Amino acid sequence: MSKAYYIKDAESNKFEELLEKELKPDFKKGMSVAVKLHLGHGKGMFRPELAERAVGILNKFGCKPFLYDTPVAYPGKRDTKGKYEKTATGHGYTQEKIGCPIIISDDYVIVKTEHMDIKVSKEHSEADALLVLTHVKGHPASAVGGAIKNLAMGCVSPKSNEDQHSIGIPDITDDCTACGICAEACPFKVIKMEDKAVIDKNTCLGCSTCFYSCPNEAITCTSTFDRLMAEAAFAALSFFKGKPVYYVNDIRSITRNCDCFDDPGEIIARDVGVLLSDNLVAIDKASVDLVAKQEGKDIFEETHKHDPCKQVKEAAKMGLGREEYGLFSV
Repeated sequence: MSKAYYIKDAESNKFEELLEKELKPDFKKGMSVAVKLHLGHGKGMFRPELAERAVGILNKFGCKPFLYDTPVAYPGKRDTKGKYEKTATGHGYTQEKIGCPIIISDDYVIVKTEHMDIKVSKEHSEADALLVLTHVKGHPASAVGGAIKNLAMGCVSPKSNEDQHSIGIPDITDDCTACGICAEACPFKVIKMEDKAVIDKNTCLGCSTCFYSCPNEAITCTSTFDRLMAEAAFAALSFFKGKPVYYVNDIRSITRNCDCFDDPGEIIARDVGVLLSDNLVAIDKASVDLVAKQEGKDIFEETHKHDPCKQVKEAAKMGLGREEYGLFSV
């Protein structure tokens, strides 16, 4: 059973003490460490102050960390290397502040999975170790954006981002009764009702929420969004077999929508704290569980009509970790 360490007060020195203890056995002097996080689009992001503290531990060990992300597929502040570099600087992600180089990676190597040829960041693929820093928040396509999504969407090319959204775009079969449940569940409002449900495939983002919600199994898809994200996370982690990997989830400022939005929306849950683990599946499962326990309900599923643990189960099927964990408060 994996361990997930919970620190309620993320501002305390317990964070540095625990992270140092956890990383010290495997993160050695001279190692190139890829520090993966979302550097921010609009208002939401992993806090640069916490990233600085994490990088400080790596520097203390004599590692060679670099903090990075990849450009995105949609137009905006992060769709090119230059624009993203400017955005990151504006959010406080500079080498002087964080203590390591900031890289917007736009060179890739290909990893084949069941449904995709995934282009993974070259700098990521060449690192000796990986530290994944994730801000946990809601997401209209996957209910929650945690470490799985951070790897799946942030370690790959814009084309691979698009593939994760497009390959699973659903079809409506003749078994459809036009009950309207899928249209009600659709977070992007791209389904309308005629004799049967009609999906606007030009605007559908392939989230699979309609597929899960249909009571008549009248919706089919090549693959679910959760499965495709798990495949992309698998591709990202395929370069770290036998290498050190560790995860930090910051479960504060839990917004309705993802950090990739200009405005991620309102806060939907109270701050929980910070989780640390060496298990990708366990840390995302524990993050969802802690929020649900605090709020008395699964706030992510209630908000987005999509089970946030679908991606967790798919990642477990891919061999990326086990759902069972022991929670240790520090």
